[in-house]
Amino acid sequence: MALLTSPDIVPEAMRFLVRGLLVLKGGQADREELQDLVAPLGLTEAMAVLGVVAAEEDDAEAEGPAEADTPAEADTPAEAGARSGGQLIVARSLEALRLLGVVQVEDKQFRLAERAAVRYRSAADVTPRDFRAFLLDSVLGMGVPGAAPGDAAGVNDLLGALELFYATEDPLRPFDRFEKPKKSGDRGRSFQQLQTDAFGTDDKNWPLRNKTRWQPFRRWSSYLGLARRVGGTGLVPDAGEALVHRLAACPEGTYDVRDFAARCAAAVPLLDGGALQTRHDPERTGSTEVLSPALSLTLTQLEADGLVKMDKRSDTGVRIVRLRGNRTLDRSVTTVEWTPTAKDGGIG
Repeated sequence: MALLTSPDIVPEAMRFLVRGLLVLKGGQADREELQDLVAPLGLTEAMAVLGVVAAEEDDAEAEGPAEADTPAEADTPAEAGARSGGQLIVARSLEALRLLGVVQVEDKQFRLAERAAVRYRSAADVTPRDFRAFLLDSVLGMGVPGAAPGDAAGVNDLLGALELFYATEDPLRPFDRFEKPKKSGDRGRSFQQLQTDAFGTDDKNWPLRNKTRWQPFRRWSSYLGLARRVGGTGLVPDAGEALVHRLAACPEGTYDVRDFAARCAAAVPLLDGGALQTRHDPERTGSTEVLSPALSLTLTQLEADGLVKMDKRSDTGVRIVRLRGNRTLDRSVTTVEWTPTAKDGGIG
């Protein structure tokens, strides 16, 4: 199973399932019992909280039997629930929990895996904020460094698409669709076109193989704080929420920008120099180096939020924050002041 395979996986429904296991006697249940517990009452709330809509059906043959019956995109969460069915969302969300190592199955009985059982002692512990942070840590921990672009196993489809997304010029211009614009004058950005330019026309080499997986990609990347939604359908590579959570142990203070970038890479390995980022080839001139589009946007947004302050205090070890491919917004930086307590940011 790949994380983006089904549009019926709902992260907030996954949280309700974990809470359900914690309130059941013995801490275990079969699939039917969990479906009966969560789908009638919890699912409607879960979908409303997240604003979930089911993804539009795409090429069933390309997706295989598991996705041939995925519902058409709905206009509202209520319509999405009616078309896809709470039982289907529970089933797919349980599969995702197994994939991420949150639950395990023995003799057809679902129970929390040890790492989740240690973290969560009661249903009240499974807050939206903490569960998002838990899943973020899980996804990043499962990434396979150097995975081929077409390797969609596990979480590699999500991470492979993000790796490419993070290295693409002009991060202020949102990607707002999967398919190529139908009109020549349409200014929207297409993820299909991005993948075609990078990997060719064979979609087997793409991390995000078709339109059906575009909605789950937007849902997961924004839910985990690895991207930001803008407008109705747009997505930009702002990893600020994820970075604030993953840098929680980083002491406040002023850092050389090279040191701070290395800390960012260790925290979110999709960023410059991280183990999961091979697409960004930094432009260099002497000791000056251009930061990736994603790190440039992320640091700029964190500065706007009051969590960092960037300065140029030297002529060596300079990093260029670049938000536009034409360089009109370039900014030279040598130090980063990190003040995370200035604002209660992040997802964890």
